[in-house]
Amino acid sequence: MRFYINDLYKLAIGSAILGSGGGGNPFLGYKLLKAKMLEYNLSYVETIDYIDDNDFIIGVGGMGSPLIGIEKLPAGYEYYNSMLVLSKFMRKRFTKISPIEIGGINSLVPFIASIFAKVPVIDGDYEGRAFPELYMTTMHFSGFSATPMAITDERGNYAIISTADNYYAEKIARDITVRFGGRGYISIYPTNGEDYTKGAIFGSVSLAYEIGNKLVEEGLDEMLSYAKGKIVFKGKIFDVRKFNVSGFNIGSISLEGLEEFKGSTATIIFKNEYLCFMIDSKCEVLSPEIITLLDYNQHNVITSDSLKYGLKVVVVTIPVNKKWREIGGYEIMQKIVMNEIKRILPLPLP
Repeated sequence: MRFYINDLYKLAIGSAILGSGGGGNPFLGYKLLKAKMLEYNLSYVETIDYIDDNDFIIGVGGMGSPLIGIEKLPAGYEYYNSMLVLSKFMRKRFTKISPIEIGGINSLVPFIASIFAKVPVIDGDYEGRAFPELYMTTMHFSGFSATPMAITDERGNYAIISTADNYYAEKIARDITVRFGGRGYISIYPTNGEDYTKGAIFGSVSLAYEIGNKLVEEGLDEMLSYAKGKIVFKGKIFDVRKFNVSGFNIGSISLEGLEEFKGSTATIIFKNEYLCFMIDSKCEVLSPEIITLLDYNQHNVITSDSLKYGLKVVVVTIPVNKKWREIGGYEIMQKIVMNEIKRILPLPLP
């Protein structure tokens, strides 16, 4: 699928909707990719949906708190550099690039790496949405290793990580990300085409574009119909608690209901991504189902790094890709998310 410069905004919007509040700020990714296309005089970027069993595929993206990502803007070459580091270590040239997740900036930066590398981006990813930790992928639950992986920063520092399992990959990479100033650039889940086909989610980049296109061109109702989503709350944010802890943007917001939800209070708990939506202290939507916030009037996407007091929002939920259930990761992720919520709630939150 080809994306012309005028399509990038819609791709960013749709990616942010599927990203459940995370994946980095979508508009930074949009502006960065647009600037690179203009710099290299490119009329379009594109995805491919054909995979050869012998392909060597690397997932590329950013790691760290979205709040820090706003302050530490990448130049663009960092993603490609991380791929070169991993390719050199493995003594193998990559033939295709995959987004790690669909969310914010991380849906768009693989195209920047593609411009430098001159290899195509796959219409697929490892999550069908965004998640805060490296093992929270369909690749992990399909039995594939996140390592060896490369992590770099903007100064030229880099590390190669090879771990016993994907949980250790997350812990070690997170510590390095903090040492890098809260933002790292990663190449991860190196696989051949056959394994990618088994573990990845296909069609997610084009889905993000179509969702963004529906919202921009036809409106919220048409977008929800297309994405099989629904509105679960309308309200005004009256309390925001946010903390940067160990490389994550964590916290909660409290909402007072508007319109048909007047008289009810809602809470959303997040760890980079929105994890749980509660009405009157009862959990109504739990990740991995997608929770998205839109501006009440303009229906612009509100990511977790841009939450603030007084915003009027529409809370939307969209079903996560069915592959999560097919591989048995859905129920496990719900248990993991519940444990994360228990860790977050002891902080001074509402």
